[in-house]
Amino acid sequence: MATTKFQSEQLVERLLSSEVQEQLPTGVEEVKAQLTAAQVAKVFTDHVPGVRNYLFRQQRGQYVLKFLQMAYQDGWNAFRGTALQDHLKWLMRLIVHYGHEGRPGARQYLTEVAEAFMDCQAVQARVVERIGLQIQGVTEDFRGLVVNLIGEYKTMAVKMLAAERIAQGKAYDDATPTHYENRLTADLGQQLGLNANDVRRAGLDEHARSRFAKLRGNEMHAAATRARELFDVQALLQALVSELNSFSETSAPNSLPRLFLDWTSQNMAEKHIVFDEETCTHVEVDCALTMAVLEVLFLGQVVGLADEMYREMKFCDLFYPQQMEQTAGNHTSNETIHQTDASKVSTIGHSHVQKSYGLLAILGALSSPLSLLEILGDSLCWPAKAVALFCPVVPQAAQSEVGLQSTPQ
Repeated sequence: MATTKFQSEQLVERLLSSEVQEQLPTGVEEVKAQLTAAQVAKVFTDHVPGVRNYLFRQQRGQYVLKFLQMAYQDGWNAFRGTALQDHLKWLMRLIVHYGHEGRPGARQYLTEVAEAFMDCQAVQARVVERIGLQIQGVTEDFRGLVVNLIGEYKTMAVKMLAAERIAQGKAYDDATPTHYENRLTADLGQQLGLNANDVRRAGLDEHARSRFAKLRGNEMHAAATRARELFDVQALLQALVSELNSFSETSAPNSLPRLFLDWTSQNMAEKHIVFDEETCTHVEVDCALTMAVLEVLFLGQVVGLADEMYREMKFCDLFYPQQMEQTAGNHTSNETIHQTDASKVSTIGHSHVQKSYGLLAILGALSSPLSLLEILGDSLCWPAKAVALFCPVVPQAAQSEVGLQSTPQ
């Protein structure tokens, strides 16, 4: 399919708006300081090789370890007296305690934090907030994780805009223009729907406020327009495709590929179509199907690709119309959806049933047999032998309860 098919102006306009924005995290609970300065230093030296020699911006005598200890105890001077003062301090303590306990992934988290402290406080705060919230277990549904990914590409567009404007002589900043990026983030945040926590942090950057004039009027409009042009839809699609196709039996329950299958089971009339055609044993989506998913998520229906064909079916027929209405604000009950799904049983041929055995094999290890049958049982007539093969632990009573008959109930 031609590349131009993926340039849905309506979708891009929606993605680059405040309607698709990662919201501020909920309040972080207080984390009290439990470690001495020496213990904080030991947490980092035990997990981050060479951290004793890390320097703040390569300045002699300005060792990162000292600033790590200070941030753990007192937070950041740059955010003192703001809403972020305790928020960031508590997240920093959470990260250090996580490392002190030797929990999974601690080495990577602590390395990223230590490396961030080689740069300015704005960079430090950005990394600490991201990792701290991740450790805290802030999770999202499928749509929320996609919004997070879109937010990363919006951030990339702002970075490219900052570099471009500096190259044009419209601003002057350090080699790593964090503060000018913050100026642009604060000014364009609502217009582009940039991550709300990034906008809040950027608005508190004293260097960004003092060094650079606020964008206004035509200049703000021109900068926002250019940022939209720099937003790389193709790269976003490719990244999302790679994420979805990475699904395996080891995928975490709250991971993007796993939540995609949950979303598929509730929103797609042809669930098997997200798997490879030959064996139906692994997820295989492309940019076209992924674009259609984005349109359903954020426009409520397939728009640009509605009448295009995908595996001999129209894109608009792959998704439940009721679900598209619900996404747009018209809430439809699950009962109605299941009734619509059941009405399709008579049109599903033997080949679709064969393909669905592979889906059972993939999901069987991730869901209980009963919950899996609840998800898929309405749309396909599962032969008893297939269920016994892939879900052998389903008791006979449960089989009759969920309706493993040759005809739909």
